[in-house]
Amino acid sequence: MKKLKKYIPYLFLFIYLVLVFVAPPKYIDYPKLLFLNAIKYPLYLSSSAFYGIRHAATSGKLIQENKILSQEAEALKGALTQLEELKAENQRLKQILSFKEKSQLAFIACPVIAKDPSGIFNSIIIGAGKKQGIVKNTTVITPAGIVGRVTEIAQSISRVLLITDPSSKIMAIDSRSRCEGMLYGVSQGLCKLVYLAPDADIKKDDMIITSGFSSAFPKGLAIGKVVRVEFSPNGIWLQAIVKPEFDISRIEEVLCVK
Repeated sequence: MKKLKKYIPYLFLFIYLVLVFVAPPKYIDYPKLLFLNAIKYPLYLSSSAFYGIRHAATSGKLIQENKILSQEAEALKGALTQLEELKAENQRLKQILSFKEKSQLAFIACPVIAKDPSGIFNSIIIGAGKKQGIVKNTTVITPAGIVGRVTEIAQSISRVLLITDPSSKIMAIDSRSRCEGMLYGVSQGLCKLVYLAPDADIKKDDMIITSGFSSAFPKGLAIGKVVRVEFSPNGIWLQAIVKPEFDISRIEEVLCVK
């Protein structure tokens, strides 16, 4: 009897397998459905737990990858900015080199190391001084036009008084009509050409250049263009408002005339 009981589970399994393969589907499907219905909740919970664990592991990996990608993007952005800056600097230096080759004057190229973009002080500090051969009243220019003259000198730096400063005075002429006058700085980064004859032939957009009658500035250097022509307050002289060719907000390198 004991031996018979031992084989009862195998007997039921055998009968079940026979029924599965022999019995019609309608008698087998219902037990299957009951079985699946009984285990669906444990299966759902185990599946949810499995996907939750896998999602957590994947999310952590994705967060780390996203962090690395963000760092790489920032590094690439910084490298691109540096490349753009090098490209701009290269273009400026090419322009200066081309100007030096075409001009008959000798120059010392140097950087602008400090400036006042508001135009209140009308001066800049350049990275060249006595050591580089800079002397007082050295003319400072850019390829676009004249900037000013050196007023203070140290060993390796100098202060340049801009032509837009009220204390800056230059003898200048109209490059088209050759009308001559005295040019000095006024507010808002502009200059004024004064003491012109009432019938002087001077017009808007005329280029004003140095006349050469001042020891500080060689002849023929571009100063700026006329933006307005008017009579002086006393009505005796004609005067012209001149916008300098250089842009104080963008100037980074200058040339000192030897």
